[in-house]
Amino acid sequence: MQHRVQIYKADVRGCTESEVFRRYATFHFGDYQQPSREPFGLLLAVNDETLGAGNTIFRHIEENTDILILPLVGGVIFRDSFGNENTVGTEEIGIFSGEKGNAYQLTNPYKKELVNYLQVWIKGASKFKLGSAQRSFDFSQRNVLIPIFGDADLKMHSQTLGFIGIYDGRKEDLYQMKNRENGLFVFVINGAFECDNRLIESRDALAIVNAQSIEFEALSENAMLLLIEVPLYI
Repeated sequence: MQHRVQIYKADVRGCTESEVFRRYATFHFGDYQQPSREPFGLLLAVNDETLGAGNTIFRHIEENTDILILPLVGGVIFRDSFGNENTVGTEEIGIFSGEKGNAYQLTNPYKKELVNYLQVWIKGASKFKLGSAQRSFDFSQRNVLIPIFGDADLKMHSQTLGFIGIYDGRKEDLYQMKNRENGLFVFVINGAFECDNRLIESRDALAIVNAQSIEFEALSENAMLLLIEVPLYI
């Protein structure tokens, strides 16, 4: 079966902005609603957010959800509604599994600097366990996909896996699907890649269905991408 691909260009993401906060949403989120921007299976949100110095944002959870915080510039303080608090910095990912009705907040701890991070939401199931985790990874490993979360971290679904990689120009790699029934979401954090024979540049994304494996090649130095294999159905 031939696989299907949808491209999400960075310049047509939904933008929400204030004096202290900016969010670019790849999928439906808040007031941003577009017919072509439905969630990709259980992947509900991939938000590219920037928070001003010393500021805090609050979020309420409307359904059981795994929330992943991946700082790109600087770090953030994550605090949930149970009083748990963690500081998540670069080369780290914070993971919070929250139930409907829970809330959390993110704070920029710096006095003068902006922070930029990705916020990823993955839909939960009816049987759910609250929890939080924090994982570190090391970008001294180049030209490989580095696992950053998986079954042991997420509280509701097996076969949901996340990887990040930083690549030198013209370096190639291949991702082999762990479950052919899953979808694959590729988000370019920096630089440019040719992925599945398609050009995707900084903050662009691809959603791929029915693939057995996907090849990609970095087209710039220090090109970085996030890859998520996610179930399409509960």
